[in-house]
Amino acid sequence: MSNVLVFKRVRLTHDDRKHRPGECAHLHLNLDSRGDIVSCVDCKASLSPFWALSMLSEQYQLALAHVDRLTARLVLADGRIIDLSRHRSREADDAKDGSNNAESPLD
Repeated sequence: MSNVLVFKRVRLTHDDRKHRPGECAHLHLNLDSRGDIVSCVDCKASLSPFWALSMLSEQYQLALAHVDRLTARLVLADGRIIDLSRHRSREADDAKDGSNNAESPLD
């Protein structure tokens, strides 16, 4: 057993930082379907297809979340428009009905 090296402490880290300052973020990908090669259009670096797939998946999830937020804002805006329209309608009806009987605020 003299050929076996004993490691007292092994440290393994996984670096999931998305972007390091000064480095290319690889946001513009070139997919070569003939050679199954993924490269960055900006810096010309060869990229891992798995990395590209996971990056595109994350971007897709962010886009879906953005669409969901915009949809929720549209629903709220539509509800507000309906409320304001009803209020305006009531004001117009009140003005028609009470125009002759309404007292002036100065009276």
